[in-house]
Amino acid sequence: MAITNHERVGKALELLRAGLSPFIERELKAKYGEQWAHAALEVLQSKMGAWQARSNAETLDTQALLVLMWEFWQEVFRDTLGHAERSLVSELREVRNRWAHQSPFSSDAAYRA
Repeated sequence: MAITNHERVGKALELLRAGLSPFIERELKAKYGEQWAHAALEVLQSKMGAWQARSNAETLDTQALLVLMWEFWQEVFRDTLGHAERSLVSELREVRNRWAHQSPFSSDAAYRA
């Protein structure tokens, strides 16, 4: 059976999560030291509502990682990444939301995602 565009996007989001986790943890640790998880949890609770406590970035899902990048942009990520990367974070948040809400993806949209 052929893989659907929705499944393709889901696999891409999983790969994104695997790649972003160590980067986000490293950058947050550089800024906040051992308090990075506490700082991240505060942001996630305020932006995503009732969030279950997590011990490290490896256990965070793609949505949480993208929220952290967006919310900590000025303090943490803008020194490493540029304006184009911030735009990609925004676009990826939209893609992830479409995927999570079972929106259909055309082949072009799946390829872009």
